[in-house]
Order: sequence, then C-alpha cells, then structure tokens
Amino acid sequence: MKTTFLLLPILLILACRGDNNKQTTQAPQHPTIEYSAFKDSVATHKATLKNKPHTEAASYFFNLINNDIYAYWQGTPWAFYGMTRNPKEGEIACGYFVTNTLSDLGFKIERIKLAQAVSATMIKKLCVDVHSCNGITNFAAYMEKQPVNSVYIVGLDFHTGYIVKDATGSYFLHSNYINNQGVIKERITESRALANNKFFMMGSLTANKKLLKDWVGGK
Repeated sequence: MKTTFLLLPILLILACRGDNNKQTTQAPQHPTIEYSAFKDSVATHKATLKNKPHTEAASYFFNLINNDIYAYWQGTPWAFYGMTRNPKEGEIACGYFVTNTLSDLGFKIERIKLAQAVSATMIKKLCVDVHSCNGITNFAAYMEKQPVNSVYIVGLDFHTGYIVKDATGSYFLHSNYINNQGVIKERITESRALANNKFFMMGSLTANKKLLKDWVGGK
C-alpha cells in the first residue's frame, strides 16, 4: 500500500526488493465471462440479497473475493503507482488492488483516498473486529481461531491485501511487490511478504453487517 503516497516511496521500494526464490501459490483459476459482464452480474445478484440474512450476503461476498476476484486478477503485475481498473491490463499497487476490487463489486467507498492512506485507515473504515499483533507466528495463531468462509483486510509495515479463510486454511490474496510478481493467492504460512513483516493489523469485512447491508442495498 502507498503508506504515505508521496513521503515514503523510497522506504517502500526498499521493502519491495526481493530475491529470485519462487513462492508457493494457489493454482490460478479461469474466469468464464468478461470482467464487465461479471460486474454486471454481481450488481444484479447482490440486489436479490437485500432482505436476506446477513449470512447469505457474507457467503456471497466471500465467494466473490476468494474465487472470482482472484480468477480475474491473478497475474496482474504489481507497480508502486499502479492503479489499473482492468485485470491483466496495466499494473496494480497493493492498496489499489483492495479498493479497486471492492469498488468493482459495488461497494461505495472512497477508492482513491483509502488506497493512498495508511492501511490502518482503510481497515478502521471498512472492517470490524480490528486486531493487531507482532510477528507472523502471532498472526497465524490469530487467524487459526477465526471462522471459515471469511474475508479480512490485513495491513503490514509497507503492504496490504486480503486474507481469505476457507476450510483448507488462510490465504493472502494481494498484489505482491516481491519480484513485481503481482496478484497472487498464497498460504499465509508460505508468504514471504508476511514472513518478512513485523507489525500486523487486520479487520473483518465479512463480519461487518452494516457494510454488507449497505452493499446489497446499493448504498
């Protein structure tokens, strides 16, 4: 994330330098329709959830992030100033990956402002059950206790992205700065971006009832 869009580029560039070791990532998925049609389908379907229980909206949102967003965006290259609105066209910074995709799904958020702010600002604005800790061991232990089929935003020292948890474990879905790898989805225990980090802040999107109620209601 552009932690302080103008004041910290040198620090982030230093943090973004990695070696050539490959990371283990989840196998790519393949979308079946064009991205514009996908966004239209989301707008149509989420409207049908307006009077449904929160659990249905949360489940639908989880599947969108865990499956569809990854399917469309995987492999889109990272760049410090990347802000493409089209997957696999141009480049995407970590903060913009989160806010652009939420905007594409129909969330009415301050997309640019949140992408350029420190990750704590985005997390406190969009998430509930905000938690912070030091070190990957404590972070992994915290995620182990969280419910399955849930989506979080995690803020790191100089980076941000989604954490998605399903029945097989917790994954980091993010635009990876290491080797300019771009959008990947990897187990949190196998992520060098997480392993190299000291401070973690995370908050739940799926548990935010007001956020999802406003989303399905078109607010």
